[in-house]
Amino acid sequence: MTFDKATLAHFPKGNAGFRLLTPGNPKTEKGRGAGYWTFILHLAPSTLSGFNTCAMATEGCRAACLNTAGRGGMMAGVARLTLEMVESGLHNTIQKARIRKTRAFYEHRIAFMAMLAKDIERAITMAEKAGLTPAFRLNGTSDIRWESVPCNGRRNVMDAFPQVQFYDYTKLPNRRGLPSNYALTFSLADGNDESAKAALASGLNVAAVFRNVETVSRHIESGFMGAPVMCGDDTDLRFLDPKGHVIALYAKGNAKTDKSGFVRD
Repeated sequence: MTFDKATLAHFPKGNAGFRLLTPGNPKTEKGRGAGYWTFILHLAPSTLSGFNTCAMATEGCRAACLNTAGRGGMMAGVARLTLEMVESGLHNTIQKARIRKTRAFYEHRIAFMAMLAKDIERAITMAEKAGLTPAFRLNGTSDIRWESVPCNGRRNVMDAFPQVQFYDYTKLPNRRGLPSNYALTFSLADGNDESAKAALASGLNVAAVFRNVETVSRHIESGFMGAPVMCGDDTDLRFLDPKGHVIALYAKGNAKTDKSGFVRD
């Protein structure tokens, strides 16, 4: 697909020449030790862009969202951006880029998916040159049913790139008929315990955010929700996790002060 200047204006180049994807963050870069290079798509979560990218967002997950972790929460004169600040219109360059990408997804869908495919092709080439296996996480800060979004005349982006691995976290309890190269991990949050238990029963792993290292260690010994627990902070490669587990993550960013029930003790 050829893009004219007006279309390209919606997709300015970013890090390493990508227009939509981010070639990793401190956590996903841990996967390189296992031979993988994860590329992430970060959209504006929940309704920050004027469109809802997280249909099952809870109060706790919205406040603790990784949207304001790392560089997403850094801004001169501010200790760390919070949900309230971002909702009020206080945006750093990262927040502006995520909002722009999200609006492009909803307002210029065909061009967006074509651009995403070009970014994926670029990422595959970069990873292979580095001797690594590419992997893709499209819901870095969103919860979109990518299996339902056509891409370049194919059923979805996984169908367009059947040779590579995609993976995501989700709070949507009824995602079925997934492509074989798309792995999902259900996300426990405040108020969705029953859905998490159902996800475990159906064969999905469940990611849970715990208060600190000590809390994670305790649940690794005793289990959680009737399932064995493993630490998920060593890498972000959720598609390699053994089935039937709760994946324990440490609270990060604004989640460290959570009192909603999103972070477990």
